[in-house]
Amino acid sequence: MFLLKKATSRPPKPVVTPVIPAIPIQPLHKKITLVIDKNVFVLIAGKDFLEIELKTGNITRKDKHDPSQDAKYYCVFGIVGMLRLLSAQYIIVITDRKDLGKIQGKSVYMIKRVAVLPLNYEDALKILDKHHWPVDGEDQVTADIFLEDLGEGHKRYVSNTITETDVEEATNSLPSTSTILDSPSPLSISIIPPPPIPPSSPESQSNKRQQSLLSKMKSAIAELNRRRSPSLSSNGSDSEYDDKEGGFTSVSTTNESTLISTGDNNIDISKSPGKLSPLSTAAKRVSEVWDGITSDYGSTKTINIKDPIDNKVMDARVAREIASFFRDAFFYSYELDITRSLQQKHEKGFKEDLPLWKQADKKFWWNEHMLKGFIELELDGWILPIMQGYVQIEKCQIDERSFDFILISRRSRERAGLRYQRRGINEDGDVANFVETEQILSIEIEEISHVVSFLQIRGSIPLFWSQSPYGLKPKPVLERSDDDNSLAFKKHFDKLIGMYGSINCINLTEIINREAIVGRAYREAINSYKDDTNIEYIEFDFHKECKGMRYENILKLVEILERNFSKIGYFWQASKTTNEAEIHCKQAGIFRTNCMDCLDRTNVVQSALAREVLNLQMLRLGISEFIDGGFSHYEQFENIFNDVWANNGDSISREYAGTSALKGDFTRNLQGVVNDASNSLARMFQNTFKDFFRQATIDYILGNHSIEVFQELQQKFEASQPGEAERWAKVRATAIEISSFIVIVDNEEKINGWTFLSPTEQNTLRGKSYEEKVLLLTKKALYICTFHYRLEKVMQFKRIGLGEITSVEKGEYILSTLYPSCVSVEDNYGFIIYYRASGESSRTNSAFRSNLVGEATKFVGGSGQKEQKTSQQAVNEVVDEIVKACYEIGNADDVDFVIERPIISLEEANKNTGIMTKVGFKVKQALWL
Repeated sequence: MFLLKKATSRPPKPVVTPVIPAIPIQPLHKKITLVIDKNVFVLIAGKDFLEIELKTGNITRKDKHDPSQDAKYYCVFGIVGMLRLLSAQYIIVITDRKDLGKIQGKSVYMIKRVAVLPLNYEDALKILDKHHWPVDGEDQVTADIFLEDLGEGHKRYVSNTITETDVEEATNSLPSTSTILDSPSPLSISIIPPPPIPPSSPESQSNKRQQSLLSKMKSAIAELNRRRSPSLSSNGSDSEYDDKEGGFTSVSTTNESTLISTGDNNIDISKSPGKLSPLSTAAKRVSEVWDGITSDYGSTKTINIKDPIDNKVMDARVAREIASFFRDAFFYSYELDITRSLQQKHEKGFKEDLPLWKQADKKFWWNEHMLKGFIELELDGWILPIMQGYVQIEKCQIDERSFDFILISRRSRERAGLRYQRRGINEDGDVANFVETEQILSIEIEEISHVVSFLQIRGSIPLFWSQSPYGLKPKPVLERSDDDNSLAFKKHFDKLIGMYGSINCINLTEIINREAIVGRAYREAINSYKDDTNIEYIEFDFHKECKGMRYENILKLVEILERNFSKIGYFWQASKTTNEAEIHCKQAGIFRTNCMDCLDRTNVVQSALAREVLNLQMLRLGISEFIDGGFSHYEQFENIFNDVWANNGDSISREYAGTSALKGDFTRNLQGVVNDASNSLARMFQNTFKDFFRQATIDYILGNHSIEVFQELQQKFEASQPGEAERWAKVRATAIEISSFIVIVDNEEKINGWTFLSPTEQNTLRGKSYEEKVLLLTKKALYICTFHYRLEKVMQFKRIGLGEITSVEKGEYILSTLYPSCVSVEDNYGFIIYYRASGESSRTNSAFRSNLVGEATKFVGGSGQKEQKTSQQAVNEVVDEIVKACYEIGNADDVDFVIERPIISLEEANKNTGIMTKVGFKVKQALWL
């Protein structure tokens, strides 16, 4: 038996690593005074002063600060970073934290709250002046000293519990309860009545039918509203779903109760303060959208869609999302780098005598982009690396042995995001939901400090694949070419081998049924990689093996991996004195575990593997004496172990899927199954509506997208993936190259090539569908190619001789009026080619338009150019080249050869955009934003 062999073996000869005294460096500031002054914000820590200019956000180091009489003072625990949003620049500060305990004698904290403050005196004070500090003993001492130093003139000590909804109040954008329906709000619909039409007209009858339909839909939603019940939060935290900027929810709070007003229904939650469930809030929001439509909708009225969300209100929405995002999921230490494993800190090349931010592993440093202003100035004392994941530290005792049991999970920021927004792999070989989990046991035995650790990783199946966010169990879909997958797959495992050594890939997905398509593709990719030395692949169909709650079958997998444990090993360090550390052994490889989401099944299996290694470590350290059963004989520690790993699974699940881990599989009772059903529905709502906005926020705070991502989100209700525009530029360049090689005859010289959207139907301006065509221009002809981008194949093409072209028309080409960028002439421009059809005297046409601004497939000015051009600029350049080529063969002499006029005007597009389309758009806004 593996455990017996290991228990009786001697530790390897230790390697003695001398501990070199560290060079003194500027420590991180643990307590910071934030001064809100009229013209500047000031950060003070001891004798270290930083001024932040309000207009520019520029940071300047100062020797002192002379406050004005209007200055207000607040105590914060660290700087998360600074961000410029649509209307202003913001600073994010830690206002509440939880001390989790110590690792190697150094405190580790979890962020409880952050304040997202606009660089504006009045707006920032409106957020901060409402609260009172909840301070522990240590913080109160600091506060008292701080107040004494300030003097009577500037004493101010207010709350650091800033809620997400506080930020939006600083924007002055909220209508009062009494004016919700009358005031223009970001999600309101303006009703403009035209002159009345006689009731007997067909239009009136049609409008009555529409009104009846609206009433029926409103009634159905109202019924859903009446049936809903609030889902109360166990921690009483503010709801992240109460989006007040749209004027949909009026919340008043007193000392006795909290009353949420929702139209005619009032829900009193004074006895159990908490929050409405996402589904309840969604029903409320949609219901009130319909209230706004049907209450004023007359038989002949039309809906006028205006700019839905102005910049200031969108900033409030983003700021609230940031505040919610940083709650209870991020961890830091002022003295200890928690982004690296213990073993990594003993690898060659690691320098411990550097400022903490220079020690951090950038994969797990989430706020680096937001701190770039501080980093550029190398303000070491102010740069606090923050990590997403999970940390739990437990003081334990077995018999007479006291020790610390620690679990640290580090979520990668590379391909960061939410479950159905980020799946699989990207071009750089980074996978979604990549988490490095380190289990640590620390104990002192006979004045020698022993630390043992075991590292595991999880991550999405490293192929290009996706799942629709709509539905409870969507089918996975494989994407991209075999070459693309092979290249990204190789990059991924090359990275892992370089970081961890040999990789044991444990695939828990189904071998048959829904998940099999990606599971089998994973197996085939491993076989193609052909590295038996560094990679071993193990399949374990979790659902099949553990069906009927037979979770003891996980031990089958542990037995299969018995020899792998011996090969991989673990890290063991013993410190005798302050001048030396002995490394008894190092971990030489790693288990990489995955299921579909890398959440529930993965966490269970990882905990089983961690248990196996921990049993061995405790035997070697003399903590446990049981070879069979290990620490399961110690009930108290058994409960701690299970609790820590369950909490770890919950945390990672909330960060990736938006809900806690499913427990029905593991608690083996009916209540667990019911909870799973509820969580599954909550996950579906999260995936369908809420995740799009949070994903855009994550991409923005990480620097993966520009601020325009929020404008794109308002139009499409989703955001393109980072790097997608660059990838499509390459794809289009390839399409142009392949098409040119296939269709252009040998004696023709190519001038240029482009890609444009065109109606699928011939001779149509407004089609039922559109496809991207490749347009090639030579000195003799114009080629229009239908290209299959996945197969990289020309499906069909049309050749038009330049002499056959009779005219070119260009102008605004508007297909929708739902959003301001849809009606902008600069962003919605196109052209029509009129030519003589072969053998016919009649004229036919081919219409082209540039893709909508903000789409992943955005036209970027020809064959893969990087500069961004407006639709109008792109069309003008293409038309100029076509006209020039025609002119050189003696065509285009006619003064009317180029016609400039609207192809589809705004007025015509507005007529073609039906009321139900507009209403549907508003309902989507209410749900998504």
